[in-house]
Amino acid sequence: MGKRQIIDIEYDFSIWGINSGMEDYRLCLHLNQYLNWNFKRVSDLEFYSPQIKGFKHFNVYKFKNEALFYTLEIIQNKNAGNILIPELKNFDFLFLLHGEEDYFEREAFTDLLTKTPGVQSAIQLEVNSLKSKHNLLIRHLNDSKKKN
Repeated sequence: MGKRQIIDIEYDFSIWGINSGMEDYRLCLHLNQYLNWNFKRVSDLEFYSPQIKGFKHFNVYKFKNEALFYTLEIIQNKNAGNILIPELKNFDFLFLLHGEEDYFEREAFTDLLTKTPGVQSAIQLEVNSLKSKHNLLIRHLNDSKKKN
């Protein structure tokens, strides 16, 4: 019998759930204007779903601050009746923070997001408590395949 190899994946980002009645591009426009960021559309998060026998697509926007070593992402959680993270079906968008988190005091950052025009609510979530957290890694795996 062969040996089993267990792969332990580390989720090295913080995540917030955002509710907004706006389209994704309008939300990013407001975040760019209000918080002086520069979100830009990047390749979609895409994966095959056996339930619908087709691909699910979710829009992704990214802002990379190279001076302070952090990256922000806005990912659509709902698109065309599909939900990226089913246990977070009440949230319209997912906001991810990668990198140097020392620049962000979590409660103040959550308040800042909530005060942005167009954001109805923003709640910080615990990544490891999500059953479908692997769906957030699919884009990064797809990106590495495209580079080769």
